Amino acid sequence: MRYYARLEETEYECTLEEEDGVTFVTIEGKRYRADLNHIARTQAFSLLLDGASFEFTVNEQEEDIELSGGAGHFHISVEDARTHAARAKTAGARMPGIVRELKVAVGDNIEKGEPLLILEAMKMQNDIRSDRAGVIKALHIAAGDTVDKGAKLVDIE
Repeated sequence: MRYYARLEETEYECTLEEEDGVTFVTIEGKRYRADLNHIARTQAFSLLLDGASFEFTVNEQEEDIELSGGAGHFHISVEDARTHAARAKTAGARMPGIVRELKVAVGDNIEKGEPLLILEAMKMQNDIRSDRAGVIKALHIAAGDTVDKGAKLVDIE
C-alpha cells in the first residue's frame, strides 16, 4: 500500500508490503524490514527498522500524528495514495483559509511588503503582505473569518 508522509516541509513517498509474514517499508526508494509493536496499556510503540530500535509515543490528532521519542518531537501528516492524488488535482482550486490575525486597521499607513494579516490554509500560517505603500481604506475581513482564495481582503488607497 502506498502512502505519502509530510514532515515539516518535506514529503516522503512510502510503501508498506508484507512478504511471508514479514513487513517491509520502502521510503523514497530505500527498503527496510520493519517490526512495529504496541506496548500494552500505553501510547508507546517499539519499532525495529533493519535491526535499529526506536521507541516513541503516538498521539493522533485531527489530521496529523504526533510522535515523541529519543529522536525528538515530530508532527507528521499521512495520506494514502488516493487522497494524495485528489489533493494534487485540486491544488489549484479555491482553498478556503482562516484569518488568524489582522496586523493593520483602517487608517494605518503602510509600506510595500508590510504584513497585513496572517492567513491559515491547510495548517500553514502565511503572512499576507501589502503589494504597495498606502493607507488602509477598508477591511473586508475580521480575525476568525473563513475566506476563499481570491477573496477581497483589504482596500489600500
